Amino acid sequence: MNPKIFRLTLCILLVLSVAYLSAQERAEDVGIAEEPMPMLKVGLMHPLLNYATFGDGAKLALAEINKAGGVLGRQVELIYKVETGSIADSATELVQKENVVAILGPMFSSSAVKVGPVINIPVIVGATGADVTNTGNDPRDFLFLVANSNALQAKVMAGFVVNDLGKKTAAMIWQNGDVYSKGFVNAFDANFKELGGRIVANQIYEQGDTMFHGQLGIIKDANPDVLLLASFPPENPLIVKQAREMGIQSTFIGSDGWDDSLMLDVLEDNTPLENSYYCSISDELAADFTDAYGTMFKNQSIGIAPLGYDAMRLLAIAIEKAESTDPVMIRDAIAAITDYQGATAISGFDGNRHPVKPAAGIRVLKIVEGQPQQHTVVKASQ
Repeated sequence: MNPKIFRLTLCILLVLSVAYLSAQERAEDVGIAEEPMPMLKVGLMHPLLNYATFGDGAKLALAEINKAGGVLGRQVELIYKVETGSIADSATELVQKENVVAILGPMFSSSAVKVGPVINIPVIVGATGADVTNTGNDPRDFLFLVANSNALQAKVMAGFVVNDLGKKTAAMIWQNGDVYSKGFVNAFDANFKELGGRIVANQIYEQGDTMFHGQLGIIKDANPDVLLLASFPPENPLIVKQAREMGIQSTFIGSDGWDDSLMLDVLEDNTPLENSYYCSISDELAADFTDAYGTMFKNQSIGIAPLGYDAMRLLAIAIEKAESTDPVMIRDAIAAITDYQGATAISGFDGNRHPVKPAAGIRVLKIVEGQPQQHTVVKASQ
């Protein structure tokens, strides 16, 4: 190269370098920094009191995910909506105003069926109604269960009553108009009868009721071996208390609607709940999850926290696999997940977008000295 041209080139490069460094220094002086990647927003819907640990589980997963670098290089933020009032409006606001890429929750099946028709982004619900995933507009739909459905749980409980408890007659009391409760009692009824059991009374109540003497009077006259309460607190504990006060001696059994710390907070004295049984939607838990949960929240009041944890983890895995925030691609990626190991284990999802888990994974808990304890189930899955 010509020496003059070489020296000229060096001068130009030096000037450009000085100009670049000066510009960079000026930017730093006035606080100008490189634009960070926008947050990835995920909606979270659950009631203020009932089943709130679902949100705790999601927060634990979120903390782990963000610490590891986020999703697609973006930090993740949870946008919370209380599951109350107009559920459809709340879900729509999450999509249209908050620009969430997916929703975790709701907890109640009666809420989830209202979300399906108005939402075209992935929704991993905490609800367990078997028909919840068939309520959307798209033929493939966007709703997924993360726990075993209420129909499968009712089958397990029917087997538990007949095979483990050796009981043959049952009465049922449940919340009128509730999608979850109706689905559970219908499935229990069918499976209990198939096993040789007999339903001797079937009563309903309205949400918010506090007096149940009319329904319990009919049940007392029927004298069932077991009384199934397929609904939620705060009504469930009140029903049990009033039943005991009326002299009903039946063994109380509960659906997974009992699987909430509020169940043990309603009564001043939980003696009426003693020796009751209920199924838990949180199957066998990974030790890593229980340790991390205890560290973060300083207690072991886990409830349905594993479902929130798994919902957030499954969503993150799907977005990474899809390499996109496109809702259809995320939905298809969730449906394709296999051999997931998180707080619980999920082999995959079936055609109804229900998780494939062994029936044996549905735990039956017994209330002993006011606290739920694992009950050894020998034949419940048969």
